[in-house]
Amino acid sequence: MAEQDLAETVSQQPPEQPSLFSDAGDLGYGIGPVFDEMVTGTGTLRPHWQHFFAAHGPFTPEQMAARWAAARQRLFLNGVTFNSYRDPQGTERPWPLDPVPLLLSAPEWQAISAGLVQRATLTEKVLEDFYGPQTLLSDGIVPPSLLYADPGYLRACQGMDVPGGRRLALFAADLVRDGEGRWRVLTCRTEAPTGVGYALENRAVLSQTLADPFRACHVERLSPFFEALRAAIARAAPQHSGVDGHPRAVLLTPGPFNEAYFEHAYLARHLRMTLAEGADMVVRDQAVYLKTLAGLERVDVILHRVDDAFCDPLELRVDSALGVPGLLQAVRAGSVAVVNALGSGMAESMALLSHMPALSRHLLGEELLLPNVPTCWGGDPEQREALLAQLDRMVMRPAFSSLPGHVANGPDLDEVAREDLAARIRARPQDWAGQLPVAPSTAPLWRDGRVEPRPLVVRAFLCASGDGGWTVMPGGLVRISADARHAAVSLQEGAGSKDLWIVGAEPPGTIRRLIGAPPDGAREPSPVPGNLPSRAADHLFWVGRYAERAASAVRLLRGATLRLSDDSRPAAREELSPLLRLMGRATLIPQEIAQLPDSDAVRGMRQALEIAVDPANPGSLVATTGRLRRAMGSVRDRLPLDSRQILGRLDVLGARLAKADRAALAVLLGDFSQVLAAQTGLELDSMPRGAGWRFLVLGRRLERAIDAVERLQASGIAHERPDAATQEVLLELAEAGPAYRERFPVGVQREAALSLLLTDPEHPHSLLFQLETIRRQVSRLPSLPAFGAAGGADPLMRLADLVAQASYRVQDLALTRDMGLLSATLFQLGWALPDMSNLLSQAYFSHVRARAA
Repeated sequence: MAEQDLAETVSQQPPEQPSLFSDAGDLGYGIGPVFDEMVTGTGTLRPHWQHFFAAHGPFTPEQMAARWAAARQRLFLNGVTFNSYRDPQGTERPWPLDPVPLLLSAPEWQAISAGLVQRATLTEKVLEDFYGPQTLLSDGIVPPSLLYADPGYLRACQGMDVPGGRRLALFAADLVRDGEGRWRVLTCRTEAPTGVGYALENRAVLSQTLADPFRACHVERLSPFFEALRAAIARAAPQHSGVDGHPRAVLLTPGPFNEAYFEHAYLARHLRMTLAEGADMVVRDQAVYLKTLAGLERVDVILHRVDDAFCDPLELRVDSALGVPGLLQAVRAGSVAVVNALGSGMAESMALLSHMPALSRHLLGEELLLPNVPTCWGGDPEQREALLAQLDRMVMRPAFSSLPGHVANGPDLDEVAREDLAARIRARPQDWAGQLPVAPSTAPLWRDGRVEPRPLVVRAFLCASGDGGWTVMPGGLVRISADARHAAVSLQEGAGSKDLWIVGAEPPGTIRRLIGAPPDGAREPSPVPGNLPSRAADHLFWVGRYAERAASAVRLLRGATLRLSDDSRPAAREELSPLLRLMGRATLIPQEIAQLPDSDAVRGMRQALEIAVDPANPGSLVATTGRLRRAMGSVRDRLPLDSRQILGRLDVLGARLAKADRAALAVLLGDFSQVLAAQTGLELDSMPRGAGWRFLVLGRRLERAIDAVERLQASGIAHERPDAATQEVLLELAEAGPAYRERFPVGVQREAALSLLLTDPEHPHSLLFQLETIRRQVSRLPSLPAFGAAGGADPLMRLADLVAQASYRVQDLALTRDMGLLSATLFQLGWALPDMSNLLSQAYFSHVRARAA
């Protein structure tokens, strides 16, 4: 396959494999005429660009800077990112959208579309033959090595019927315009074509940023294409599947570390599919099921973004942790469809590309309307001789997309290196292919306050239509080189992206919105309670826990910095010792610092603040924030849209916090507190009160309850009368100081403080408030499937009992004021609260059934 859609942290193809982000997009040496996508050969501005400039106005630095800033701001607000594999930490990078679109006229695009439809039709016929009768081999049209030497050819899929009858639901081709003005195919994408979601996001941003030119140019809309894609996915499902005739569709993603995870989440939302990882699904009785809170739900169609070979570890790559064991058996049984069909990735090979002209004549009786970039494959004797003869001009690539290897530019090589390459080609000729370099066309790129020409590659998309034909997206994804001297279009190397506008003579007609009626007259499915995937619920639960853990750490550190910097505060120095002990209990600092005597509290706190924000400390605020970011990133499609801004702010603050001195620390902690409070507000105000929200709340409340119990135990408040400094610190950390002063203006009394910290049902930080909230949310969780084993113990019932007993014990404290009962209650809660977390995981996330004791 040619799409590198996986992180290096899991078993997958090597990072040098071509993809949207890091691909063999080097088109050779030679840059076309300046702005030749904008002007004709005589230097005249093309008509569609004239309309654009008439509506846009002059490209003044001030105007373009404002447009560029607006586009970047919209991308930031929408959380559009890609993961950089070249960064050792896999950092999310802002999406590099250029504010100047690429314009093509409607007549020119119609000619391109005809060539694309022909190419997609031919590719599907070739795949159908390769995985079916293989007459192309028996008739000698292609050599057997083209098929059997390709690691992308999956023997396990040979002869396998495809539900829905189409092997390709989505097809993409990378196009370049050569020096003669002719569009050529550089490569095709058939396994899991990446970029369609980014193309939609590019359009969403630029259609608002350049609203006047967009309307004036009568740009073709993209929404009909996505309606057609949604219909194509639905048609691929087995007959009589789904709820009320509406199939259950899942988008299979490698996970949040994948370079294009934003697109996976974005597409799943727009196409109304469930975003899931391989571990979220299971095969039972030759059918695929999604693990949800309400149990297993049947899956009818899977749009996969995991490489073919990694989709089923039982029959394909045994080292894959990304797929669904038994998936191929379910496909053979006809109970589930996978689109594009498994094994389609072999159509991306350079070896097959070199044979496409002959295949078109044989299968279609036509010449290719869109010719290839001149390509030779070493496995064909005639082509091998041509390849070796022109080695000093060729751009050499792996013949098969799933083979490891690097691009080798013949013009770059000296004589010794060229002879070494020729020897390697002769040793294994079937592994090598070469393409003659082209002088690609250029388009304007806004860079450093001015517009410059850059070479480009257009990725065009097609989806299968109901009549057996194809629907072409009236647009696409343009990648543009970052270097005017070199035509590489790798986003990993700093290349940019453009929106492609197809300019019409007339305004586009009325279109249905993407959220309109379902395709083919199918009825909308009825809401299914509890159909949240278990993995998503797990991540949301830990979003709540990590967010509360980070907020608690911020309160501790803010209290410490305030006391170190404000000598006028009464008892500031005395309150440092209890703060150190609580920081140790929270694992922010090691115990040897937490237990320093009062006389060394100032020195110890200064040292503690450095350790508490050190990224190398696994218990530090920076480390906790990183865990929160990862958990939020895994369920970004289920959090409010503005949470993407929270993620961006956490990235920035975490980096600044790790380098901050003590003077800047207080300000940064204040910023942290505001960002975390903003996320809490979004959850309360913008999330529907479904199962996902309940698990998030349960995570927050369990973490706050655990934190409250540990603080009370560390303070020794149940065993001895603590000093005023300790009680002041406890009230401050529970954000109960103002409420306490309102009731008791003078002094601090242990019983009064405990009442507020433990048993006040109205105070949002009291222990009773947490337990009562947990009890309410547990009672509203989706019901669990019946237990199969006799004598099975229901974890949910056990959890409800634990919460109820804990709540009753705390309520008893409000009546008895018994310190012995308080000590016993805190001890019991010390193990019961973590047990609640384990029971939730056992019941809903792991689907493990505990047996009765």
